[in-house]
Order: sequence, then C-alpha cells, then structure tokens
Amino acid sequence: MTSALSRPEGASAPRRAHVPGGPAAAAPLWAVLTFAWINSLGSGVVTTGIYFLTKSAYGYGSTANYGLGLLLGVTYIAGAMVAGPLLRSLQDRSHRFSGRAALFLLMLGAAAVCALPWAARALAPSDSARGGAWAVWVLIGVYSPLTGMLWPLVESFMSGGRRGPELRSAVGLFNMTWSSALVIAFWGMGPVREAYPLQTIAVLGLAHLGSCVLLLWFTPNPGRHEPASPGAEQAPSEQAHYRDLLTVFRLALPASYMVNTALGPYLPGALDRLEVGRAWQTPLTASWLLARVLTFWVLQRWHGWHGRWSMPVLGGAVMLAGFGGTVLAPLLAGESGAGGIGGLGAPAARVVLILSLALFGIGMGSIYAGALYYAMAVGHSEVEAGGTHEALIGVGYLVGPLCGLATAAAVRTELIPEKRFGLAVVLLVGLASGLVALVALGKVMRRGAGVRGRRAAS
Repeated sequence: MTSALSRPEGASAPRRAHVPGGPAAAAPLWAVLTFAWINSLGSGVVTTGIYFLTKSAYGYGSTANYGLGLLLGVTYIAGAMVAGPLLRSLQDRSHRFSGRAALFLLMLGAAAVCALPWAARALAPSDSARGGAWAVWVLIGVYSPLTGMLWPLVESFMSGGRRGPELRSAVGLFNMTWSSALVIAFWGMGPVREAYPLQTIAVLGLAHLGSCVLLLWFTPNPGRHEPASPGAEQAPSEQAHYRDLLTVFRLALPASYMVNTALGPYLPGALDRLEVGRAWQTPLTASWLLARVLTFWVLQRWHGWHGRWSMPVLGGAVMLAGFGGTVLAPLLAGESGAGGIGGLGAPAARVVLILSLALFGIGMGSIYAGALYYAMAVGHSEVEAGGTHEALIGVGYLVGPLCGLATAAAVRTELIPEKRFGLAVVLLVGLASGLVALVALGKVMRRGAGVRGRRAAS
C-alpha cells in the first residue's frame, strides 16, 4: 500500500478512524480482506508502480520521478491525518453518514481520477511526446490523499470488534493480503506497461468501482475496537522491555519507508542500464514484494522473534544491505572507468540485483511486522497515540524523494558526476537512516537509565 499497502505499506501507520457509537459487531473478515486485496492492486500500481508507467508514457527520468514521489508522500500524509477527524465531522453533521458510505465515495473518486491520464493523452496533440503529462501530477495529487484516507478506514473495519488472538490473526492475514496484491500487480504490469501504460491505470479505476459490491456485506461502521493487550499479563520489567522495542521499531518503520521511497524512482533507470527488457522490469521488481509476503507469512507462524533485540537490528541491517546492493548493481555491471566500479557484466549484476531486492523485502517485512506487533503488545493506546507515529512516517515518505532530488541537483551543478548518482543516493539515505538509528539508540538508553534509576531509588 504507499505504503502500507504502498501504502499500503502505510495501512497500519496512520491513525485509525474510530467511529463513536458504531456497532459492536465486526465486519465479515472475508469481505474486508477481499476489498483490501482488490484496492491494493490499484494503489500498488498507482503509487508504487507509477515510476515505471511514467517512464514508459512520458519518458520520465529519476529526477522527475523523485519529484512525483515527493508529491505522493506529502499528499498521502495529509489524507491519512485528516481521515479520522473528517469522518467524525461528517457524522456529527449527519448520523446517517457511515464509514461504509465514506468508502463508497472514496472508490468513486479513485475510479474517476484513474481515467484522467488516459483521457488527457487522448486529447493531447499527437506529435507531443509528453502530451497530457500534467494529468499524472493531478492523478497523484488527488489519488494519494484518497488512499491516505482509505486505508486507515479499511483497517478500522478489519480490526474493529475483534480482540485477542482473533485480532492478531486478522492483522496477520491483512498484511499478507495487501502485500500479495502488490506482487500480482507488478507481474500484471509487465506485459502491458510499455504499450498501454495509461490504459493500465484507467482499468484499475474499474477495479475500484467493482470493489464497491463488497460493501454490501460491510457493517455500516467499524465495530467497537476492544483490543486485549498481550502485555497486560506481563511483568512490569517485560512491559518496559516491549515499550523499548516499540520505540525502536517506531523509528525503524519511517526509516524503512525513507529507503523505499528513495529506491522506487531509481529502479526504472537502473533496470534499463542492466539491459532488462521493459516487459520484465516490473516482474523483477516484484522480487522484494514477494520476499516481504513470505516474511509476513513466516513471522506470523514463528514467534521466536518476540521480545528479542536481534529482530530490529537484523531487520534494519538486511534492509540497508539489500538497498545498497540494489542501487550498486548497475555500477557493478560496468567496466571500471566507464561509469562502473566493477566488471561483472549485466547478467551477473542482474543476479546481484534480484538477491538484493529479496534482502530488501525481508528487511522491510521484518520491520513492518515488528512495529505492528509491539504496538499491539504494549496496548491500544500506543497504536492510537498517532501524533508522533504519523509524524515519523511522514518523515520517511518525505526524506527518500528529497535525497533523490538533492542528489539530482548536485549532479546538475556538477558537484557530483552523473555516473555516481546512484552511489550518492545510497550515501545520503544511509546517512539519514543512520541518524534515525542514533535517535532510536538514544531513546532506549535514556529509558534504560530511567528504569535503573527508579530501581536504585527503591
């Protein structure tokens, strides 16, 4: 998702829209998951895959795509943060307005804006290579906040009225559902991306409309959220341990989105340099999406990672290693002195890229699953305390494209040679991620010192 669900890589991050007075009954899980899966196809293509489509449709390079990514991040965050207050305001004005009605209106808006780039190209002069390119900026500027409002509300329907093991199972299934849809979306884009990039987006608008049928099975509003806190039965020391882990994961989560949003606009050009055919570029990119799905599956069934500091450390290290390998793969393919730092050749460098993407997906999945688990384990109030959490997620969405744009500006002013663009992005994002790691470490050390002080005083 953007994402969560790309989000939707962001589905659990934004504040959930809680509807006061909603029915206690939970919405049928099968209907919510199917609705989420269908809409993840659209949001996955439009938000995560848009950089491939703009390269095919308009010839966009990394700089233009990083600018588009920046717009996507800003507008998604705005939509996610207003979702709950806006829904409550509308319900205060009319008790007949429901969460289900809000989902229906969001689907209508998403479907309409998905048709805009195709319509703009059809009306543009035939001799214009980038005819109607303005429409993709309008698409992102409108579609992104719509999905920012969509996913917190979908998550409310998924979790509302469920508690304890049922809630944990629903969250695990939800993660696997939305993330698997992105894999299908990227494989589906491969054969049609080059010839029909804008038509692909328009067809996804029809998918948004079709998903409205599932709303017939939804309850009017999300069920009352009554979570059982697994941490309630823990000793105070274990509770504190889990809170420390939650602090680290809450900082690792935006850092992972920072890395992800830096990588997305870079991949189309990198795959071109590795001589990967356009039809195979999005399926190959799906390597990290598939690895993330498998990671979600493993972590839902194996619980040995609970309470262990190795999880955020290894997850973050694997993610950064995968990111670095992915960005450096094109440089490893070239001959030294010709823009490369190695001489592996394109075939071997493609293997490096695929393995690096898989590592990246494992790290992303580990961090996302850990952040969600500890938010649940510590308690519902931690999940809903949204201000700091949403602000950190916002930093993640913004810093990735900003690093890419800053590097592109340095290339234009000849501060950095163009052939070192990828390496410079790695260093900038690595520096930003390292700063986040230092902040997380400082928070844990201060909290640990406070705990030791209280113990000594007692």
